[in-house]
Amino acid sequence: MASSGVSPVRQGQDKRERVLETFDRFLSDGLALKNWFAAREASGDLKTFDLVETFNRPDRSQGFFGEVPLNDRVLPVMGVIDEVFYDQPKAPVSSKEESALWMRDQVREFVLHYFLRISDFRRPRGAVESNGGSWAEYLGPFNLRPGSEVERDGMGFSQVFLKRVGAAEIETVPTEQGSQVVDLREIGSTYEWAILRLQIYQFNVSVRPMGSASPHLQVPLKEESFLIITPDFIRNEEAPEPGVLGEYGFGYAFIRNPRRGPFAYGPGEFEAAFQTINFRVMESGETRVRMIFTSDQPQKVLNLNLDPVEWSFAMADFMSLGQASRILAPFKSVLEQMPFRDFNIDPTVSTLNLMNTLTAGQAAHQFSLSKEELYRGFLRRHSMQHYQTVLASLHTFRQIPDWLDEDSLPDWVVRGESS
Repeated sequence: MASSGVSPVRQGQDKRERVLETFDRFLSDGLALKNWFAAREASGDLKTFDLVETFNRPDRSQGFFGEVPLNDRVLPVMGVIDEVFYDQPKAPVSSKEESALWMRDQVREFVLHYFLRISDFRRPRGAVESNGGSWAEYLGPFNLRPGSEVERDGMGFSQVFLKRVGAAEIETVPTEQGSQVVDLREIGSTYEWAILRLQIYQFNVSVRPMGSASPHLQVPLKEESFLIITPDFIRNEEAPEPGVLGEYGFGYAFIRNPRRGPFAYGPGEFEAAFQTINFRVMESGETRVRMIFTSDQPQKVLNLNLDPVEWSFAMADFMSLGQASRILAPFKSVLEQMPFRDFNIDPTVSTLNLMNTLTAGQAAHQFSLSKEELYRGFLRRHSMQHYQTVLASLHTFRQIPDWLDEDSLPDWVVRGESS
């Protein structure tokens, strides 16, 4: 493949700038999905199914499918509702009320000010002694020393653009300050909105088009995504209902990446989607987390572009030591204008649809070979990813004695850097 001549840094800048041209539409669609979900849940019309089982924990995870009237079309959607126990104070009964209020204040500050800064974390790795010598890296698989690569889990957020209230211009956040996500209480008062970049680590989905016992395709959905946060997604409310001391949280609408990657579904590839993560502190001090995710149902999973012209000339150049393209350049120019030269295939959803067409639906009925089951697998992975991220954040939450004592917070928390 010929080089575009554009540096990765320039490509990244172009990608971020194109996000500003499209975010309005994705924000509008994300809010429409959010309002649709709220109305359906309030009316009891949301049909759910169990998605993930947990053991010895008061948690639940449910999925759902639906259809949302969106602009001039009806959009098939799917989503997941996760409810997770987070924490509760350990205090004598005599100080129960005081400890519950303390927990409320701690959770509020942690969620609205620091959660997005510490939501990704580094995995432990083996210690590497410095006397190994530079020759060790050439041993490849025969080298028994631990590697120096950094592996991360969870979800990493960094702010890219900020729009101040009443200002005409949009602020571009310097890369070195991106991890210092603003206090979310400033969204609506100081800033109209914030656009963040999201990286989801270890988000791998197994695709088994021939059943659970068949070989599977491990799909690493590592595309980054851009998000927009507005006041519509911020939750900062004291005593929202009886028995609840406070509810604090955030959410965002997903912005589809301007440059499409090899995957047609996953972070950065949603046609319309939103996510909310809300922490609720009860009068007992117990804290629970409720997470809602809703997106379009993908019509395909992979973007495999086949270009027979490019492939043919690449093979011819290989066989002729690069002479074919030079000699046959006029023919290549003509062929490149033909409509058949570039088409897209997806071996997952199309295979499942074909199998059910040929078996009159028995592939889905007897063996759960259907796109609906494929979608359930995606929703399970979303549920597990958010479950792991929230529970991992609990270690950081408990590590800090007082989240309100800003001067005593570790520097890595303030900077939002776990390295």
